[in-house]
Amino acid sequence: MTQVDKQNSITAERVEYLRNMRHLKQNEVAKAAAMSDSLYSHKIHGRTQFMPEELRALADFFNTSVDYLMGRTLDPWPVDNPQPEEATA
Repeated sequence: MTQVDKQNSITAERVEYLRNMRHLKQNEVAKAAAMSDSLYSHKIHGRTQFMPEELRALADFFNTSVDYLMGRTLDPWPVDNPQPEEATA
């Protein structure tokens, strides 16, 4: 597994974790990131890399940081960005 593949795998796992935690469908997340359902699926399954603008859109949608999505931090909700209510339910 290349470094790029590993990075994409981490991102995909974290996006899916956040999606499942909020009980969202894949097409809802895809729409929020301005991508088709099939492109989202390709990214989650490691066939295509996440682009920077997609990471920013996903971070905004999930109220988290790009650093979290990329595996640079373990905390999805930094101090200045508190945990959303649905995550505590």
